[in-house]
Formats: sequence, structure tokens, C-alpha cells
Amino acid sequence: VLIQDTGRHTIRGGIHYMVKVEGSGAYTCTLTFTLDGATRSVSETMNATVTVQHFLPPQIHEPENEIIKAAKGSNFTKRCLVFVPGAGEHVVDVIWLDKNKDMFDSEPSDRIYTSALSRTQDEPKGEWLELLLNFSELRQEDFYLNYTCRVFNSQGNSERYFTLLPTDPNIILPIGLVFGGVTVLFVISVTVYYIFRIDIVLCFRRAFPVLYTNKDLDGKLYDAYVAYPNPGAFGFSEEVEKFALQTLPEVLEQACGYKLFIAGRDCLPGQAIVDSVDENLQASRRVLLLYTASTFIKKRHTSSTSSNNNNITKISEEVDQIESRTSEGNGSVGFGGDDKAFSDARQHLECVASMNRALLEGSLKVILVELEEITPAQLALFPESVRHLRKKQGAVCWWKSLRTRQKWRTWREDEERRGKDSQVSPSLSPSSRFWKEIRYHMPVRGKRAAYPEKTALLNL
Repeated sequence: VLIQDTGRHTIRGGIHYMVKVEGSGAYTCTLTFTLDGATRSVSETMNATVTVQHFLPPQIHEPENEIIKAAKGSNFTKRCLVFVPGAGEHVVDVIWLDKNKDMFDSEPSDRIYTSALSRTQDEPKGEWLELLLNFSELRQEDFYLNYTCRVFNSQGNSERYFTLLPTDPNIILPIGLVFGGVTVLFVISVTVYYIFRIDIVLCFRRAFPVLYTNKDLDGKLYDAYVAYPNPGAFGFSEEVEKFALQTLPEVLEQACGYKLFIAGRDCLPGQAIVDSVDENLQASRRVLLLYTASTFIKKRHTSSTSSNNNNITKISEEVDQIESRTSEGNGSVGFGGDDKAFSDARQHLECVASMNRALLEGSLKVILVELEEITPAQLALFPESVRHLRKKQGAVCWWKSLRTRQKWRTWREDEERRGKDSQVSPSLSPSSRFWKEIRYHMPVRGKRAAYPEKTALLNL
């Protein structure tokens, strides 16, 4: 088909303008000439392909001028995502720059390197380019810097950046460790205190006596009132009397400096039982109630504190009657008689009066001292008040000290056989477990002066 000089095709000096896709095809150029009167022609055909190629400025989608956090020591990768609108082959440069505008290398052997990916897209026409910035290990010098992705071609250029920061410290783990450590420390402290609380408290009292009020100013005469089965009373034995009149004074008075009131030793001749018990209980800061398995069994029905006022009245009347009988029989109303009922009445009155002040009034602390091991069957026959107090605060057990003493004696005998010197029995040493428990419950020998107002009230 002969190409005409139309608006679609323009022939100008053999140059074909207005190139469009429809212009693709085979084109033949024919040369006609006359030679020696003969008309001849020469032609040449060429295939022409029209390709579409256009470009727009590149567009950066990532990074977005953002802040990114990463953990120190970890590997990290960030991509620069670029879209180049257009068709055909094009030349686009994508680079990553650091704070000094230095371009990163693409060698994977480096700690920081780049790697490229690309893919085409039909709608809209263009090409996606990715340039990855890789960190094989993040170091401290990598943080707090801006990393810039720069893109440019013949149509324009663009750049975006991101700032790399270290991740926030993981406070859950430290908090968990601290909480766990505090819990373990608390459990250990409670356990140690539970096991060694007596030694800790006694050591604290000895080291800081100024923190405790001087008991000499409270109007009391005795540190403790010692109540025990008297001769002729139910539950009396020579071992009990020896412990009350010899062992207790030897340790608590002579070695520890406490002042005790012991009925069989310190009572005034001829003094009424009720008056003596009540007066000396009021003058004492503690009550050491010594008992054996048989001390309370016969008196169980008269020891309840549920109706303490009636009990005290009945016991007082009973003691008055006993004193009258004793007076008629031997001319004495004091503690010197051998009447079994007389001793039982005084023992009963001491128990009820001390329990009344300890459990109901709260004005006196009773220290239970078990002189022999008590079985559950024997304990069930005890007065309810004694069982309640024993369950509430426990008892200091002399019989346990005797067991320790027996073991110590056996060991000492073995040592003596080996030619070594014998040592003092630990049961009579203030530093033994039994006497530490007694001292733990006894009044604190403080040095801090009481306020005058408080002293006056205590002397009432």
C-alpha cells in the first residue's frame, strides 16, 4: 500500500514521524528509474516495531519517615519499597544512606549490607523495586540514627528515612525477678524468725533496752507469781516442789535477776488465802502456772471461766470455810497447815483467779509450764480455760528439757570416759532452750522512763 502524505504519515526527506503503535509492520522502499530508455525499479523491505516507553518520577512507599525499635544484638531488615510508574525499560537508582550520606555496600559478608528485588505490575503500569537494608547484628552505634532511602531517575528523585531506636527494657522479667526474690526472702525471713524468734527477740531486748519501759515504775512488786501444787494438794510431788522452790529461783532470780513470788516461800504467816492470792497476783506482772498431768483433773468442774465471777465467789466462800476449819483445828489461818483440802483450795483459787485475769480481763499474762508430758486423754480432763490458753499460746515444756538433759548427761559420761572435763547441765543454764522460752514470756527489763501520767495511772 502506497503511503500517502496524510496527517497520519508524513514523508519528509525519508524520515517517518508521528510514530504510534499502529505503525508497526513491514515497510518497503521502492526506487524507480529509467536507464537507456528502459524503466527499472529497485526496492528494499524493512520491519519496523514501535514500542511504548514512558516514565514518571519514582514513588517511595517505605520507609515512611518513621521510628522503628529493635533489640540490641538481634538481626534486623528494613526495605525501601519503590514504585516506578511507566512502561518500557527504564533506569532507576535506589540507594540506602547513613547519617554521613555514605552508601551501604551490597556484600553479604558485611555486617550491614543491601539486597535488591523487583517485579512488574500491569495495572497501573509500572514496576515495584525493593532494596533491603540488612543488619546481621545490631550494635549500640546503630541506634539513634536516621537511615535514608534515596531514589532518582531522569524524571525526578525522592527520599524517605527511618530512625532506629533500641526497644524499651523488658520490665516484666526484672519485676518478676524482684518479686520472686522478695517472696523468697520473705519466706526465708519468716522461716528463720519462726525458728529463731526467741533468740532474736532476746538478743534485741538485750541490745536495745532503752526501747522498753522500765518496769520498776509500773507499781508491781514481782515479775512473776509462781503457782504450783503445794504439799498435800492433788498432783503434788517432791520433783514439782524442788522445781518451784529451788530450780526456778536458782535460774530466774540468781542468774537472770527476776523477782518471783512463790507461795510456799514468800507468803506471810497467818494471812488469809483469798487476800494473799488476790493481793500478790495484782502485784505480779506474770503468772508461772506449774502443772503436771494430774494437777487439774480433780478440779475440772470448778475451773471454767465462762462464769468467772460466780466461780470466784464460790471459791472464796469455800476457802473461808476451809480456813475456819483449819483455824479451829490448829489455830492457824495461814499457809502452814497440812490439810489436803486447804492446799487444794489455794491451788484452785490461784488457777481460777489467774485465768480470770488472763482470759477475761486481759490484765495478766499466764505462762503455762508443763512439768511432765501430757497425753491427749489427760489433756481432755483439764479445765476448759487451761486447754484454751494452752491452744492459744502454747506451753513451755520442762519435760523436753529433761530429755535434752538426759542426752547431754549420756554424752558427758562418754566424754568423761575419754578423760575430758564435765560441763554444767544445759537444763540449768539460762541459755538453754527451756529458760530462753521462759525469759521470752517474762517481762522485759527495759530502761526507758515512763511518762508521769502513765506512771500515775499504773500506780492506781
